[in-house]
Amino acid sequence: MMEQTMLKIKGLSVSYEERKALQEINLEVTSGKIVCIVGESGAGKSTLLKAITGYRDLTVEAGQIFLGDQEITTRPGAKQNHLLGEAIGVIPQNPAGSFNPIRRYEPQIRETLRSHHMVYERERVIKAFASTGLHHAEEILAQRPYELSGGMNQRVAVAAAMLLEPKLLLCDEPTSALDVNTQDLVMEEFVRINRESGTTILMVTHNLGLAGKIADSIAIMARGKIIEQGEAHAVISAPKEAYTRKLIDDVPKL
Repeated sequence: MMEQTMLKIKGLSVSYEERKALQEINLEVTSGKIVCIVGESGAGKSTLLKAITGYRDLTVEAGQIFLGDQEITTRPGAKQNHLLGEAIGVIPQNPAGSFNPIRRYEPQIRETLRSHHMVYERERVIKAFASTGLHHAEEILAQRPYELSGGMNQRVAVAAAMLLEPKLLLCDEPTSALDVNTQDLVMEEFVRINRESGTTILMVTHNLGLAGKIADSIAIMARGKIIEQGEAHAVISAPKEAYTRKLIDDVPKL
């Protein structure tokens, strides 16, 4: 069976406040796969995700972005918002910023599901919470974001995104605020939804060790460019670039 392309980026160059942020990005994400973009802080990883979602403060200087056969490089606001709900889910680096800090979680999640024409089913929500290690979902749904830690907010954001069942899930450092055990739990959940629902996942992270555990393929970013990419095993076992070898050497050997 011929593999289909979920996301294709061709020659993408982007600037932010007249400063070049991305240069000649070429990336292809196959439907049903997990792709991790790895690099240190400031490499341009989060900027790439913002470019895909049409972040308005970025200027696309060259290149194209395709979701399937549909070009999404530049879209009017309403169409972009529709796309982000129906086809693309986003787990941000700062999950607390995605929620209204003074409103309880339950009405916010209910409204999110309804806005995407989905029925709010409490048992399904509780199950999604439990899958990310939130075993007191009844209590959490009655709480507000400011009452929980950054790690707890991150897990709620992961669960909320998974409830939308997007075709493509963009994850911006989804485990950065979590402890090691919870990181593994959340990563296992990403693999589960990928295998069971076929959701394509594009994740950015500075942690090459975590990427190596779940990714089908890995792209290495530095200074706004993708400097190396390929199957995860090949990139980790036989890196071509010195920067990639440095990232591998920085992974703790336990």
